[in-house]
Amino acid sequence: MTRKAPVPLSVDIERYLASLNIPEVSVLVSLRKAWPSIMGPLLSSKTFPARFRNSVLTIVVRNHTWAQELQMSKPMLLSKIIPAAGPRNPVSDLRFVVGAIPSPGEGQTIPTDIPPARPIVEPEGLSEVADPEIRELLRAIIRGMQIPEKD
Repeated sequence: MTRKAPVPLSVDIERYLASLNIPEVSVLVSLRKAWPSIMGPLLSSKTFPARFRNSVLTIVVRNHTWAQELQMSKPMLLSKIIPAAGPRNPVSDLRFVVGAIPSPGEGQTIPTDIPPARPIVEPEGLSEVADPEIRELLRAIIRGMQIPEKD
């Protein structure tokens, strides 16, 4: 009887997110972690990867000047971002929007254009998850599974 090698928890989480048809969450988390190394010190403080849907990465930019500059540099940026996103989740295009850049501690919050979720009761045991990023990711998944109330 042969045993399979251990599988990282991140692989199981990605499989779970894919089964829910939301693999974009794991791509966005990966990009946010690697953002300073992808964009460099100057651009990482003026940009923020906000959304990833339908192979389009939406990047929040501090002002219109930077948005225009990055739009002209799109091919070079894509060549850096595509390897970081991974082959299973190809980034085919970039979209730039002007907005507020979250401070480093705020990077994992829900974008402001998404209405806040109704208060939910935190599932038993979620507070015991040691890794804060995984805990917030699981909270976001639980919020996404909520059934909207009928008015």
